[in-house]
Amino acid sequence: MGISLPLELGSLDHYTLIVEDAAAVAKFHTEALGFEPLRIQLVNAGSVPPGEHDMLNHVLQIPGTSKRVLVVTEGLTEDSIFRRYLRKHGPGVHHVAYEVADLDAALDALRSAGITTTSEKVLNDPLTGLRQIFISREFSGYFIELIERNPRATAGHFTNDNMAALARTMIAYLHAPEAAAAPAGPASPSVTIAADEARVRAFLLDPFNLPRWTGHRCIRRIDGALVEVRQAGDVALSVTEDAQRGAIVFRWSRDDRALEVPFFLSGESPERTAIRVDLPPLEPARLAKTAKVVQAELDVLASLLEDRAESVDPKLRALIDEYHLEVHQRSGL
Repeated sequence: MGISLPLELGSLDHYTLIVEDAAAVAKFHTEALGFEPLRIQLVNAGSVPPGEHDMLNHVLQIPGTSKRVLVVTEGLTEDSIFRRYLRKHGPGVHHVAYEVADLDAALDALRSAGITTTSEKVLNDPLTGLRQIFISREFSGYFIELIERNPRATAGHFTNDNMAALARTMIAYLHAPEAAAAPAGPASPSVTIAADEARVRAFLLDPFNLPRWTGHRCIRRIDGALVEVRQAGDVALSVTEDAQRGAIVFRWSRDDRALEVPFFLSGESPERTAIRVDLPPLEPARLAKTAKVVQAELDVLASLLEDRAESVDPKLRALIDEYHLEVHQRSGL
């Protein structure tokens, strides 16, 4: 049986600070406020080689409780997601986590109301069954985490893999400008690909790869000009690197009109590349549809570059095929 909004949240599970000096902040909480130190947890979220760590966590028990904790987090390298997030957003509360009894039902209710999360899939630890996901920070000014525990994943327990995976879902927020209020449209499509940045960049810069992963199937070079052939007339296409913005820009133009779609790439590690896509201003219904399609295209792109094209969900392929027909028959841009 499904649930609806407002959600029936369980108790506060934990909250997390991102700070410059985790040891100093943890010491203040223990010596001045009576928090109890439980443990120090080191994690590799992808900016350092295997066996090293780029995330330091002081886990403290909140006074007067036996189950709720504070996690004080510090990035250990300049390239770590946490240090970069701190430089952009400043220190303070990163997220607040609440327990839910049925995370899947909670997500169905949120998404049916247009509320987005930082990842499409729930982060699930296969050994303990701990399940976690972030609600996008645009809605509240900070991340809200929903967490589903069980007897093997008790209060105050966190797995390194889940912590690292949750951190990587923050990558889109390292470039995106801060919103003044709740978003008028869907969150920016994003994906993390298990491939090095140079390979991803080269693949995207080749316009003739577009038919392999997008709904833009009819790419041609005619009389030396790159175009997308459409039923209502060809549309000029360019794919360029914008060094100033640090993006690969896809640009479709006809007459005096143009649509630009920048793809921002960020190497999370030597073998992992994050992509965030900024969608152009469109009317709300088309923007929502475009965001859904671009997310599907990014998922297909990841499958191609990770050499697992056979595993693509047929529903994603069907959505992109439908979009191809729509684009081909479109009279405008």
